[in-house]
Amino acid sequence: MRSQLNRELSGIVFLILALGASVLIGKEMSFAVLAIIVLLAQLGIYTFHFKKRGKLFWLYAVALITEILFLATKEFWIFAFAILLLIVAGVWNVYFAGEVRKSGKVFLVVRRVLFGIVALVASVVWIVNLYVQPITGSVTLPAELTAEINNDQLDSSTTMLDNIEKMNSFGSRTTGSEGHNQFIAWLQQQVTDMGLTVYRDKYTFDRWEEKNSSVILDNQEIHVSSAFPYSGETDTNGVTGEFVYTKPGKYEEAKGKIAVVEIKNFKNFPMALVMNIREKFRAPGGIPSDEGDLVLTTALKHAKLDEAKEQGVRAVIIVWDGVSDEKAEKQYLPFTEHYFGIPAVWVNKTDGQKVVNAAKEHKAGTVILEAETQKDAPTESFYVKIEGKNKKESIIVNTHTDGVNVVEEDGAIGMLSMIRYLQQQEQPERTMIFTFVTGHFRLPEFKGTSQATSTWMQAHPELWDGKDGHLKAVAGLTVEHLGSLEWKDNASGQYAPTGKISTEFTYAGNERMEAIWMKAVEDRNNTRTVILRGHNKFQFGESQPLFNAGIPMIGLIPMPDYLLVDSADREMDKFDVNLMHEQVGSLLKALQLMDLTETTELGTADKYSFFFGRTK
Repeated sequence: MRSQLNRELSGIVFLILALGASVLIGKEMSFAVLAIIVLLAQLGIYTFHFKKRGKLFWLYAVALITEILFLATKEFWIFAFAILLLIVAGVWNVYFAGEVRKSGKVFLVVRRVLFGIVALVASVVWIVNLYVQPITGSVTLPAELTAEINNDQLDSSTTMLDNIEKMNSFGSRTTGSEGHNQFIAWLQQQVTDMGLTVYRDKYTFDRWEEKNSSVILDNQEIHVSSAFPYSGETDTNGVTGEFVYTKPGKYEEAKGKIAVVEIKNFKNFPMALVMNIREKFRAPGGIPSDEGDLVLTTALKHAKLDEAKEQGVRAVIIVWDGVSDEKAEKQYLPFTEHYFGIPAVWVNKTDGQKVVNAAKEHKAGTVILEAETQKDAPTESFYVKIEGKNKKESIIVNTHTDGVNVVEEDGAIGMLSMIRYLQQQEQPERTMIFTFVTGHFRLPEFKGTSQATSTWMQAHPELWDGKDGHLKAVAGLTVEHLGSLEWKDNASGQYAPTGKISTEFTYAGNERMEAIWMKAVEDRNNTRTVILRGHNKFQFGESQPLFNAGIPMIGLIPMPDYLLVDSADREMDKFDVNLMHEQVGSLLKALQLMDLTETTELGTADKYSFFFGRTK
């Protein structure tokens, strides 16, 4: 009886260890130590208590040796074999634990069915990890592989700031807006003046842009933090009706009325579900738990305007909860939704409380959301080339041109400086394709297979897929959100600078790209580098299409809390041009290192990792 109990309990423990080590990325070593302790205990029990050494004993012995080898080498395939042995040990213990008396058979069957389900889950997780290989080894670049930047040939911080101010002079640059089209034309003129040929891709789409929004209650105007992009519109008089307090998706009682809903901000989202750290440098805290909280909140907590429209609701007022009024101001959120055909606005917590109270008292009010709509609005992507010596291979450098403030998106300004610098250097080994895409702020129509760059890639396989004489893209570099400083809601609920730069999230397509980026930033003191791997099918920013295409890439994408704020000053108080200058230097170093690396060494992009990522 003791032998049977020991085997069943140990079987459960082995399965828990196998499952934990498989789903908690970054905790593999800890689970290996725990497994060694349990295996040693089991070997001791079999040797000194049961005094026999059957097949299970030798399975434990092999598993113990494998776990020790994994601790010594950190090799994925040894890790995978160790997990397999734990699963086998668990199943063996439970399903071959002997018989029990008849009165216990029903309980035994139920127990074994439940264990079987867990064993099946562990096996599926093991197979997934076998495919994606969540553990990758580190790569050391050859000592002779170096990159130096001549700052005399790189645009100065003053020149970059002049270009930033020119970009800001166009105002908000949402997709296809007048400001966006003017910015694209200016960018094209800049590269034309450098002697490069501009290759254009023209598109049309149905555009929506807010012109005026307000809420009127008791003959007084309630401040609107921002309009819900592409929600809908009213005439100048707005829509008037009874305010009804409800929850998103529960719009039945608000038919013919104005719904008021609250959405609570994710302050501490489990970032392990959407991010997985490969490496970090001068970023001891890893991934802040509240990074990009408003973007994630609006992506995961939908106002469900489709259902409001179906229920005949006249308008929706969405009240922020759990975020300061200052941080909520002018947030262009969500920016990834289709057109709904029902006006909706965001109101901050302070002013929103007045609206909520009025709705609970069934008072009437008015929502005004005037917007400009344009059928078949024009917009365009474009690219330029710096020809390389190798006419068969390319490196893609990309960003998007639409945005609402200085850091969203100043990647194009950084790329201008990169192009200007490269034109003063020797001819690169590979052809450089600098791509400026539109549609990032209208992804429902431009996302292609993932982000807006995928639409451009679908139109230009000749520049990257390597088929039928096409260029083969052997690397990619994505430039986004340069010069951003960190601002957060502090413990007192005030939105203020933290004194740090924004976390420099950088996606690396494989361990070689990770090593290249670490080399590119190693001499910088003012950095906060967190290198990520695409995780659970999430990879934020325009590097994702490159990764999905198997192109090894580096994608710099800091994600400050004000990233989508469409303010009049373009968030210039949160921007540091000297930081931008350093980041452009790092990007140029990475590009040079890519170009100097053999194609076989660059490899291909890894697959997405899955389950719970490493965040520290």
